[in-house]
Amino acid sequence: MNKRTDEIRDDELRVIGQSSKSNSCSKLLKKYWFVAVLAIILVIATIIILPHTSHNESVQEVFDPSASLVPCEEVSEPIQLLGDYSDTSGVAYTEHLQHTINDIPLDIYIPHNAVASLSIGTPDIKDKSIIFVTQAADIRADNGKINGAFVLAGEPMAWGLSKKGFVSIIDNKIIVGVADNSPLFEEATEKGGYFFRQYALVNNGVLVENEPKNKSIRKAICDRGGEIIIVMSQNPESFHDFAQALVDFRVDNAVYLVGSDSYGFYRDKYDHFVQICEKRRGGYKYENYIEWKVSR
Repeated sequence: MNKRTDEIRDDELRVIGQSSKSNSCSKLLKKYWFVAVLAIILVIATIIILPHTSHNESVQEVFDPSASLVPCEEVSEPIQLLGDYSDTSGVAYTEHLQHTINDIPLDIYIPHNAVASLSIGTPDIKDKSIIFVTQAADIRADNGKINGAFVLAGEPMAWGLSKKGFVSIIDNKIIVGVADNSPLFEEATEKGGYFFRQYALVNNGVLVENEPKNKSIRKAICDRGGEIIIVMSQNPESFHDFAQALVDFRVDNAVYLVGSDSYGFYRDKYDHFVQICEKRRGGYKYENYIEWKVSR
């Protein structure tokens, strides 16, 4: 009888049916181990990613352009022109307005359809081509001559820097400004223009202080948003209060004109002659005026 190869010898121990069960348990343990490792990885990933995500979200919120985190600087409204420019007929006249700024009543004169120039000597009130005129540069008390640089139709009549404010009229363009040395003096000389100096009252919207502290009727030529106007106080005012009123009136640049009871007149839209101040007796040889006349 042949010996069976699967017979159990006396020194052998065989476990029947245990092999398949061990394999099954081994597979189950591997499965649980994989799940546990995956769970640990997910937890670690969450711990690492979550703070980063929260930080990004907070950064995005801070730099969100739609959020008003910094209050915007208030933008001032554009300056509206004072004058009435609806009439396109081309008639030359002076518009007269009145405003009160800081309890200071002001007369405002706006020449229309006319060209500015300077003149020496009393203007003729019968000359209807003149629609506005008032005194410009001061006269020196010691010699009766013009105080500061002055150019008349290209001819220098006076030199010197007595005051920093200036007015130039070149190629029918008026510039009101403040400068120690202005090339516009030479340009006015070369181009047959006009130039004079006076006290500066407002420089780029900033008040300019002046030495005289007395009160008087004040008058100034002003650039307000590109519109040239003449402003006159109705009551005696100090330089400071008058200049402050011009600043609050949103004037960009202003230069003083001879004030007090200095001679001047204008013609309105209906050709009415209106005298601002009467002509004083006497006067000076070099009394000078800024005037607007009908362009020919």
